[in-house]
Amino acid sequence: MRKILIVSSAIAIFGICLLFYLAKTSKPNFVPLSEIDSTYIGKTISTSGRIVSVNYNKGNIFLTIYDKNSSINVPIFSNVAKYLNVNFKKGQKIVVSGVVDEYKGKLQIIPRKTSDIKVVE
Repeated sequence: MRKILIVSSAIAIFGICLLFYLAKTSKPNFVPLSEIDSTYIGKTISTSGRIVSVNYNKGNIFLTIYDKNSSINVPIFSNVAKYLNVNFKKGQKIVVSGVVDEYKGKLQIIPRKTSDIKVVE
């Protein structure tokens, strides 16, 4: 009985460690901006586009990015924005990862940490 308890505990600890490792190292799927629709709400994805508008409000940064004929809002809330050392400008191309959500009928991608936003040109 004691051996079963030890083996079960070891397997449980290994499983928890494996889940933690996978959560830290997995990357979200890349989805072209033109393919993002309401089926992605609640999912974590990555996409890219050029900045067409930048607005700052009470420590938050609100970007709109586009790619060809599609656009999406990227609200960067103050808990993330205060750690960013980036001066966003119209025309910059960025890659953003985050959770797709809907606000006032429009889709948005909400980055959760600074590494979710990268200026690529």
